[in-house]
This record gives sequence, C-alpha cells and structure tokens, in this order.
Amino acid sequence: MSKYTTQSKATQMSAMQQGHKASHPGPAAIAMPTHKEIAKRAYEIYVERDCRQGQSELNWLQAEQELKNQEN
Repeated sequence: MSKYTTQSKATQMSAMQQGHKASHPGPAAIAMPTHKEIAKRAYEIYVERDCRQGQSELNWLQAEQELKNQEN
C-alpha cells in the first residue's frame, strides 16, 4: 500500500475543503481581462505608436494594466 492510500478520510476531506476555499475567492474577486482582450488592446497601442518594433512586451503590459483599471 502506498503512503497516499493510507491517508485518513479526515485528512483527505480537510485538504479538499482548504482547496475549495482557495479556489472560490468570493464576490470581491477582481475580474481579469481575457487574453484576446489584452491582445487586441496591445495591437491598438502598437498602431498608436506608429508600429514601432521591439516594444511588444511593453505594449502588452500597458494593455493589461489599462484593462484591469477599466474593470475595477
């Protein structure tokens, strides 16, 4: 028998309950923009900057931050 099958039911239930609580943050959860929304806004920023190369990461981070601020 492995060590994983010998855990008590109480230990297993406790671990499941803790995981359940952590995965459901409640009504105060912050809405996150989707990948598609961020990509669209990052592209808009890229165009606004005259399609300047080498700033894709900065564009992405700016887009992500703008969208987070809009939703909150």
